Amino acid sequence: MSELETKTRYDAAEAEPRILRRWLESGLFHPEPEGTADENYSIAVPPPNVTGALHMGHALNGSIQDALIRHQRARGKRAKWILGTDHAGIATQKQVERQLRGEGTTREAVGREAFTERVWRWREQYGSTIIGQFQRLGASLDYEDERFTLDEGYAEAVLKVFVDLYEKGLIYRDNYMVNWDPGSRSAISDLEVEDRDVVDTLFYVDYPLASGNGSITVATVRPETMLADTAIAVNPDDERYARLIGEHAILPLVGRRLRIIADDYVKPEFGTGALKITPGHDPNDFEIGRRHGLDELTVIGEDGRMTEAAGEEYAGLTVKEAQVKVVEALREQGLLVREEEYPHVVPFSHRSGERIEPLISLQWFMRMDELAQPAIDAVKDGRVRIHPERWTRVYLDWMENIRPWCISRQLWWGHQIPVWYRGGETYVGTTPPEGDGWERDPDVLDTWFSSALWPFATLGWPQETPELKAFYPTDVLSTARDILFLWVARMIMMGIEFAGEVPFRDIYIHSVIQAPDGRRMSKSLGTGIDPLDEIEQHGADGVRFGLLAMSSSQDVRYSAEKVQQGQQLANKLWNASRLVLTRVDPATRAAARPSTVEDRWILSRLAHTQAEVEERIEAFDFSHAVLGLYDFVYGELCDWYLELIKPRLYEAEGQAREDLSATLLHVLTETLQLAHPVIPYVTEEIWSHVPGSDGLLAARRSTPVDEAVLDAEAERAIAAAIEAVQALRGWRDSVGAPAGARIPARIDADGYAETAAHVARLARLELSDPSEYGDEAPVAQVSIPGGAASIFASDAVDLGAAERKLAERRKTLEAEIKRCAGKLANAGFVAKAPEAVVAAEREKLAALQEELAAL
Repeated sequence: MSELETKTRYDAAEAEPRILRRWLESGLFHPEPEGTADENYSIAVPPPNVTGALHMGHALNGSIQDALIRHQRARGKRAKWILGTDHAGIATQKQVERQLRGEGTTREAVGREAFTERVWRWREQYGSTIIGQFQRLGASLDYEDERFTLDEGYAEAVLKVFVDLYEKGLIYRDNYMVNWDPGSRSAISDLEVEDRDVVDTLFYVDYPLASGNGSITVATVRPETMLADTAIAVNPDDERYARLIGEHAILPLVGRRLRIIADDYVKPEFGTGALKITPGHDPNDFEIGRRHGLDELTVIGEDGRMTEAAGEEYAGLTVKEAQVKVVEALREQGLLVREEEYPHVVPFSHRSGERIEPLISLQWFMRMDELAQPAIDAVKDGRVRIHPERWTRVYLDWMENIRPWCISRQLWWGHQIPVWYRGGETYVGTTPPEGDGWERDPDVLDTWFSSALWPFATLGWPQETPELKAFYPTDVLSTARDILFLWVARMIMMGIEFAGEVPFRDIYIHSVIQAPDGRRMSKSLGTGIDPLDEIEQHGADGVRFGLLAMSSSQDVRYSAEKVQQGQQLANKLWNASRLVLTRVDPATRAAARPSTVEDRWILSRLAHTQAEVEERIEAFDFSHAVLGLYDFVYGELCDWYLELIKPRLYEAEGQAREDLSATLLHVLTETLQLAHPVIPYVTEEIWSHVPGSDGLLAARRSTPVDEAVLDAEAERAIAAAIEAVQALRGWRDSVGAPAGARIPARIDADGYAETAAHVARLARLELSDPSEYGDEAPVAQVSIPGGAASIFASDAVDLGAAERKLAERRKTLEAEIKRCAGKLANAGFVAKAPEAVVAAEREKLAALQEELAAL
């Protein structure tokens, strides 16, 4: 035990790398694929981007998943936490393109094959960064079985799914309106678009009527797109334009005749009630155009510049440059009626940050309705449960209104679409076609298409592997809400369609950790907090505990105090363990052998805490689980039980000492086991010093809660003793009793037969026999559970001075209460003062009244 005696403090920086090596070398995190999914437990990690580094969202979700995995491993389950990264098509390609620009070249210049090789080299150099960072957190992922969404086996699964869905008619190619991202020069899905509030200029433009009898005025925020107008629409019920329906107007600057049509989509109250229709550059106009058979013209190219179709004056200009030039031309021709500011919502690319350009493009699409219904049914019938439950309705609403998914991306990094063309022929297959002259489709699949297969493709599907049998379906998916549709819903659809079962039983939507000021965490905003910096400062256990304590069903602000609380818990447990382990006989083995009321009490409280923490974890209520653990370790175990047993710990001999040592080791062992999923490093380190500890704590199987040790009477007795000690200590402080003074007293209360000596020692009383003072009246009485403690005269305390001090304090409190109450009774103050000031004044009044009542 000499080594432990020299370690006066827990050094996380020294211990964590050493413990991590032991875990990794043990093979514990790599379970053999035996048994069935019902017998085992598995979670598929939401695959971080290969470009990624650990951020606070990763750290929170990693802590949640690891707590679940370690908890189930301790219950004897073969637990696999499936590890892997996502190729992150757009994000990764941008990183390498940036490198190439720094070298004075482009991907087009180096060619597709060389560029792809370059990305693979980049991935080998930088792609494992986040994996090492997960290890620092203590995440017990299966590092021996790391998957990547572009692995050869994974690619086989992706191609098979594409071909199967194509053959079922669910994947098709069409010219359709897409969200074009000029930044990445690729189509992106609706779910990768974020709406932003923008103030644009609303331009009112006169379109002359072809009849020569006046004009019709339209309002637009995008005058540059009028070059592609093919109609003007009005509402069929709008009497102002009823006579013009079927007539024609002349498109300014171009001269094209535009038919005036009627469509219910048009809102008479917007602008002038007349809408220019540009099917090639607006998703709503596109739908109107298809309904009315309008031409679909395109004047903005995929590079975000005007095309030759826009006319010689505008070709090659950026969209902004073209808008300025079009407005100038309209103004010169006297067709610009007026301008006004127009605040509205505009779509931007979540990927590049640039404004979305709606374009008609030849793309690959996937019909979702047929796949969505089984995934809707799975949630409705409870095969998949979403926590918190309110997200169930959000999921169902989206699924019941699902739209086709544009799955092709104009990138080089990713799963290239398995389609080849030769003349008018099209070949779709998992292997190239035979013969000459075939050219493969240059596009790749949306990253989310391959990610949708994650829970089963990582386990070897489409092969019937032992891993697939042992660990699919997985048990839980823990994720943030922002990918509920991008990823989670699609995994459910694909899991049912291809693996034959839902991919997981429970979905936990964890909270988003905001910056301390309530803004989103962001490096660019200066509000980001690096979890690795926090690990350096507070240890991985402190960060894990703090994040779990912060977690909630709502978004929460980052709390440095909770991380510090986690660090304090680790240090408190370390110091308490040193006290125990440096005083028990090394030959002693853990066993519950209670011999006193406090022994029975701690065993009962431990059993209650074990049951409550387990229940909370399985209900995904992590904050209450870890705070309940904290209260037990910090309060009941360290602050009270160890204080109650100190005389025995130092003085007991023989059988009494053996019983105490065995019980102490039992309580310590079970506490370490209970705390391990939350704070694994410090508990593993302490476990290595426990007499009789065998192997890793991470591999130890927990014992079921022993309800036989539940002891309501012991809990009542010790709870009363604790309350009595706290009341007596409060009285001592109030009268200024010297810390070392032992004050003569008598307990005139029921229920202290087994605890009176503890109360006396901890409250520093000199207890007397009830008959010792005869008729002598006590000089003070302190209310305690079951009665009172009578205090007798002593040189240790000048009760007259104490009473004068109390009287002065009462007088001060009464005056302050009167002032505070008067302030709150002033209707003017309550009405005009800030709400926070009024609330603070009310809290202050309540605290003053509480203190006065106590005196």
